[in-house]
Amino acid sequence: MDNRLTSTQKWQLAIRLLVLFSPLLLYVNLPESARNTTALIHAIPFFMLFSIINLGLYYLWISATDWCQRQLEHRFSSDILMQFNWRSILLTFLISFSLALLFTKLLPMLLFEVLHIVKQIWPSLLPSRGPSPFPPAVMAYIGRANNVFSIVIMLTAFYLTISERSFRQLKDVQLKAEKLEKEALLSQFGALKSQLSPHFLFNSLSILTSLIHEDVDLSEQFIKRLSKAYRYILEQRDQDLVPLATELDFIQAYTFLLKIRFENKFDVLIDVPQAAQLQYRIAPLTLQLLVENAVKHNRMSQREKLKVRIYVEQDWLLVENPIQARDQPEPSTGIGLSNITNRYSLLTDRPVWCGEEQGQFVVKIPLLT
Repeated sequence: MDNRLTSTQKWQLAIRLLVLFSPLLLYVNLPESARNTTALIHAIPFFMLFSIINLGLYYLWISATDWCQRQLEHRFSSDILMQFNWRSILLTFLISFSLALLFTKLLPMLLFEVLHIVKQIWPSLLPSRGPSPFPPAVMAYIGRANNVFSIVIMLTAFYLTISERSFRQLKDVQLKAEKLEKEALLSQFGALKSQLSPHFLFNSLSILTSLIHEDVDLSEQFIKRLSKAYRYILEQRDQDLVPLATELDFIQAYTFLLKIRFENKFDVLIDVPQAAQLQYRIAPLTLQLLVENAVKHNRMSQREKLKVRIYVEQDWLLVENPIQARDQPEPSTGIGLSNITNRYSLLTDRPVWCGEEQGQFVVKIPLLT
């Protein structure tokens, strides 16, 4: 993976350095006699030229810093500059000090040449140079101060470059992790659907075998609903979302098969307005997993039917059933609910909610448009 900074990132870092250090450099270098409104106005063109030259040099120095860092990582390790031991601190200081020396040599030369050219083209733009407002000792001190500032600026540029590159690498790792997580969840859902199809067909054929000798008409209805449900499983298995009306149509066929299987000890009540069915979408087989989950974990009988209710509240689809715990409950793997939760985390920021409310087990599914 190429982890070098882009030109845009380098310019952004250069601008940050300019904004951060220009006021300090101006404060150190501006003589006391020039600290008035008139002098500052006359010095604006000089400050602009100084800033433009500095900005260009900062860009070049950040490019050099980025190159040096990449060479160090290639030569040693990818985290050589993030360890904060003596070796990394020494390398950081040597690189920054070397770049600062070049900076302090190159900046006056460029500034002098640019000022000379500007004075020839537009003599009135820049103020005339007079005698120095400071004695030689003070000027020497200012020169040393500027040299120290150059080292500080290069150190700052060094660590800003590290931070920018590290942040970019972190984002790349996060995107890769999210992609892998999504692929894993999709693979898990694909495996679950692959298991669902033969399991569902096997149970249905077993019921049909015994039913066909008892009631021919009911057997014919059973075959039609089985065909409809199985066709839906095969057609929608690769879809992320389906119309709510399509999912509800499937669940009615699926419910019919379950009612035959459990001898009318079970029922699904659908209370969803037609407008909502046409307006919203849902992940396919969501309701099938929830209905199957209710059947698996609750007891049912002719006297105590298990009734699953499906209805809409605002932009949520609610699936609820009374908690009728079995005397010998089947062990719960949690795969069905966790699968639904994980699937919807890839589709929306609104989380799936499930829990107990007034003796009912309720699952709230976010409806999507």
